[in-house]
Amino acid sequence: MLANTRILAWFVVLPVLALVPAFAGPRPRDVAPAAAVPPAVVSIVAAAHDALSPIYFAAGTTQIRPSDTKILDGHAVWLRRDRMQRLLIEGHTDGFEDSAFSRQVGEQRAQSAKTYLVSRGVPADHIAIWSRGGAWPACSEKTATCRATNRRATFSTGVQP
Repeated sequence: MLANTRILAWFVVLPVLALVPAFAGPRPRDVAPAAAVPPAVVSIVAAAHDALSPIYFAAGTTQIRPSDTKILDGHAVWLRRDRMQRLLIEGHTDGFEDSAFSRQVGEQRAQSAKTYLVSRGVPADHIAIWSRGGAWPACSEKTATCRATNRRATFSTGVQP
């Protein structure tokens, strides 16, 4: 029985992973419900699910944009479905320096995302936040488009043992 589960895992997981770009990770809606596939497959897919889509913020604000609520709703569904997952939310700013103000804004952005996910049923103790401030820019050009790319909250997951 265990050998059949492992074989099934490779036939299910490999095609899924081959279709998903390595930098993006599968979206929450791409992960099958736990009841639909064997536990071995679920754990392999969950381990591959290490990068959830980021959300972005308007300049000078820590409020979640209405267009990003759909992304967070998808994250919430996936996290409620897989209760073993733990989430790290990292807040980023568009500044290229790592000042105390920049770190504070990054923390407030991460907290906004956490508050939203908790309001959608994700346990608060499953979410940690961290501020990166302007220390880890996604784009280093000095353009408005690039700065908008840097105002974000990023998500990464891990399975609690």
